Amino acid sequence: MTRIACLAVPAVLLALCLPVVPAKAQLSRTFVSAATGNDASNCDRPTPCRTFQGAHDKTNPDGEITVLDAGGYGSVKITKSISIVNDGVGEASTLVSGGATGITVDAGAAGYVNLRGITVQGIGFGGGFGLKLLSAFSLTISKCVFRNHTGEGIDFNVNGQGTVSAAIVDTLVADNGGIGIFVRPTAPFTNVQVSLDRVAMYGNSFDGLSVDGGANPGGVINVSVVDSISAHNGGDGFQASTNSSGKGTTLMLMHSVAANNKGAGLSASGAVLRVGQSMITGNATTWVSFGGVLQSFGDNYIAGNFDGDPPPPAIARK
Repeated sequence: MTRIACLAVPAVLLALCLPVVPAKAQLSRTFVSAATGNDASNCDRPTPCRTFQGAHDKTNPDGEITVLDAGGYGSVKITKSISIVNDGVGEASTLVSGGATGITVDAGAAGYVNLRGITVQGIGFGGGFGLKLLSAFSLTISKCVFRNHTGEGIDFNVNGQGTVSAAIVDTLVADNGGIGIFVRPTAPFTNVQVSLDRVAMYGNSFDGLSVDGGANPGGVINVSVVDSISAHNGGDGFQASTNSSGKGTTLMLMHSVAANNKGAGLSASGAVLRVGQSMITGNATTWVSFGGVLQSFGDNYIAGNFDGDPPPPAIARK
């Protein structure tokens, strides 16, 4: 046996005796803490991460990120099914500037995303957007705040074909330099279903809620709004539009309020907007329709608008 061979044998034996170290596994439940977090940690309960993005990247698909204490957790790009939850420990916020986006949802056609108890605040310095939805199968937002951005507060800028559903519950969208909530799929043959329940859209520079099917030829957009308010906006309170290439854009309002908007309380352009048991007051114009269908169930409260309060066309009763 040569000298080289004799040296190699102990090395091989030593390697066989060394313990095998498994690759660090991701967790299905991770934690973030502004007080004790560190993104170099594994994000479990004793050693939480510091930012939403750090925890997102170490969480299994379909997992959950839990907020442990109040603080700022940075912007996040969501690329898988996940839930980010602040269940009452204080404000869990994301500050946005420099044209950035606080929360980007690009979870793919099968992604389920849930957000609860998060504040996304614009702080100037170039502004930006609160939340952008690019792709997902389902997005739910509850008890959140999106305010003071130079762009849209919430922008459903869906860019892929298929069906996307979103629900916003008990949420404030206010003081944004663009539209409060903008539903505008940009890929053809996209079906988008959005529900708003107890959503307040205040003081946005343009429309409070705008539903635009113009860039979605062959697709369908159905938006329903209940127990919500769009007020003090620089444009229309509730607006729905499409063009000749749009297959169908429908906005339905019930138990809701359009008040003190500088545009119309209700606006339909090529789209269908129906309203019932709602209040329209203090707007520059009660309603406008440009080649669209705007109909009332005949049970609304319309008074104090600056064009004399003309009632919308009533839906015919059989």
